[in-house]
Amino acid sequence: MGDRGATPILNWYLYTYGVTTACLFAGSRLLAPPRQAVLGGNGQALLAALGTVLAFVLLNIEIADYFTEVGARPLTFEFSGNFGRDMTYSIAWAVFALGLVAAGIGKRISSARWAGIVLLCVTLAKLFFHDLARLGQLYRIGAFLGVAMIAIAASFLYQRFLAGDLKRDEARPDSKPDEVRGPP
Repeated sequence: MGDRGATPILNWYLYTYGVTTACLFAGSRLLAPPRQAVLGGNGQALLAALGTVLAFVLLNIEIADYFTEVGARPLTFEFSGNFGRDMTYSIAWAVFALGLVAAGIGKRISSARWAGIVLLCVTLAKLFFHDLARLGQLYRIGAFLGVAMIAIAASFLYQRFLAGDLKRDEARPDSKPDEVRGPP
């Protein structure tokens, strides 16, 4: 990457990547229908996806920058050697995944929900196979409780908002499963 930022969090990484991420999300909002068709594809969805990926990259850059020593030349991404950094990655990824699930439910975007679920699964795999191996018993219990709270929050969001929508769709007489529907 580049030199470590002079101050943690509020640095040139946040400015550069943050402004670009904000512009991608603003562009996505401005490409509202019927202007969303760009080069035969959905430009609105593409810009929103790129903004989400860049926000995740920024999150990881800021964590790496925070835990890189002052004066160190390159910004390095490491997943071993520093317990605080490893757990910060896991917690940040889980919160980001929960945000994706919540945004996907709120805006009714299934791809955001699935991306959040996949990221949460990757986070759980990292936690179980990498982080927990180096934890003591008390910290291990705390990590399990933290992950359990995030998983419960995600399941609550699904149960609260998606289960009601599915029941309402099934209750409507004009709503049929895709297999039952005939040609249009």
